[in-house]
Amino acid sequence: MAFAPIASAQVAGSSDDLKAQIVQMRQQMEAQQQAMQKMQQRLDELEAKESAQEKAAQTAQATPVVPGRALPQSTPVVAAATAPVPSTPPAYRPPSAPAGVTEPLPAGYVRLGDTGNLLKLDLVAQLDTMIDNKYMGSADLFVPSSIPVRGQPFYDSGWRTNLSARQSLFRMDFRRETDYGTLKVVYKNNFFGSGSGDMPYNLQFFYGELDNEHYTLLAGYNISAFTDIDVFPNTLDYEGPNSFTFKYGPQIRFSPVLYRSGDGKLTLPVSMEKPNADITAIGNYSPYSHLADFTLGLRWETPDWHVQWANLFRDLGMQDKTSGQTQRTTAFASQLTGSTKVFERDSAQGWFSNGHGYANFLQDISGLGLDAAFTSSGVLRAIRARGWGVGYTHGWTDSLSSSASYGYLRISPSSDMLISQDLPKSTKFASLNLAWQFSQRAMLGIEYLWGQNILLTNMRGQGQRVQTTLRYDLNP
Repeated sequence: MAFAPIASAQVAGSSDDLKAQIVQMRQQMEAQQQAMQKMQQRLDELEAKESAQEKAAQTAQATPVVPGRALPQSTPVVAAATAPVPSTPPAYRPPSAPAGVTEPLPAGYVRLGDTGNLLKLDLVAQLDTMIDNKYMGSADLFVPSSIPVRGQPFYDSGWRTNLSARQSLFRMDFRRETDYGTLKVVYKNNFFGSGSGDMPYNLQFFYGELDNEHYTLLAGYNISAFTDIDVFPNTLDYEGPNSFTFKYGPQIRFSPVLYRSGDGKLTLPVSMEKPNADITAIGNYSPYSHLADFTLGLRWETPDWHVQWANLFRDLGMQDKTSGQTQRTTAFASQLTGSTKVFERDSAQGWFSNGHGYANFLQDISGLGLDAAFTSSGVLRAIRARGWGVGYTHGWTDSLSSSASYGYLRISPSSDMLISQDLPKSTKFASLNLAWQFSQRAMLGIEYLWGQNILLTNMRGQGQRVQTTLRYDLNP
């Protein structure tokens, strides 16, 4: 039949088209499969990277980074919200250094939720055991002006022992970063108050401070700006050298940075502080101050040494409670202080002050009414005083140190001033100790103290003390 070849040709053509379509579909499926494999491979890589980042974040939170030690190049650095505040390695601090005196570094702070505030708490429990060779007016502090002189009661009173925990303290440091710099609020108390009992409360710090590269602004209750706490020698005795200027009070302080050179900077501390005229009352008169105390100074500091020149301006007065009649006199004092690092673990400190009407700032004669006095003609005049001292600390090892200090203090009232002749004319102070930091947060030390008291009558007496100290510091 004529139509048979034509039909066969049509069937063959249809079979070839079907095969071509099948081959094309297979190619498309293989291409899609390859694309899916690539997508799966990329997904696996992303999951592995995310898992590595999570592990790195957990490691960063659990293990603090040691300053100065570089991370491996393969380790990704992840910022964590709860990571500790970065800090530079702290300078060497001898075991004999007083607890809770220096400004703490960021190490040891914790974050208070999402408030942006950081908090550091420190508790120091300390027990001092003192053995004196005679009775002294101050049992918990070594005060040369309280040493009995020849002819006074207790001059030959014999050895006696005392135990005190008053150097124990509680401190809270808050800080946060602001648009104007670091804002700090500091609170601290010990137990050297004037109340009754073995542990009367005594406030030392409660102030706020704004700190940035251009200035610091402080307001609240703090050590006077006339005091240079950085030259306080490392005595185990809380009082320290007799001639050291040490006074707390409400104040506002502004310290602009005038100049920078490398790691050094020059600042101009200026403060206005609560006046506290220390004058012995006569008759119906009582002390008062018409103006606040003012300080003005210059300070150059570097990481290894510093020097400071401070000046104090005071207005001293007495007012009759009945008639309202007043007597006033001005007072002025100047002080030069400095400290320096010596070798790797040693340091030296020194201070010298001189002026009229600043006895209330001097450790040994504060509170004795020696800022000013009336003359026999009824005129109020400021009393001249001067003092100097030195300190040296030697670190035998990182955990063992010794500190020595010496201080001299003298007042020079005029002969016609109406003051008691039983008040001290000059005093001397010396100390030598050995302190052992037997664990990271515990210290054991022993100290020898010597003092001399010379009255305005030139009668004199000497006293000695041996003190042992055991201190536990929760968060130094």
